[in-house]
Amino acid sequence: MIVVAWCLAGLFGGALGSFAGVVASRGWQKALRGRSHCDVCGRELEWFELVPLLSFIALRGRCRTCGSPVAWRVYGWEVAGAALGLCVAIPLTLTALR
Repeated sequence: MIVVAWCLAGLFGGALGSFAGVVASRGWQKALRGRSHCDVCGRELEWFELVPLLSFIALRGRCRTCGSPVAWRVYGWEVAGAALGLCVAIPLTLTALR
């Protein structure tokens, strides 16, 4: 049960990190408009292409349609967010067990 909570915290943190990266690259106003898309071909991403950390690995860091590489900074934001989520979740769950 604890491992499931840690996985969910990592995914949630990765999602927040991904959003922070979008805000950093596009700006606050543009980040809230429209869906995530490929920067080269402009195709909107499907739900399974938006899973933090896992989709970048599954697609080998490339767009599914045009094959253009996705910037490593996108993955970096997701990793940083997941790490932050785990840094919060692990002590909370271990403290709750006592």
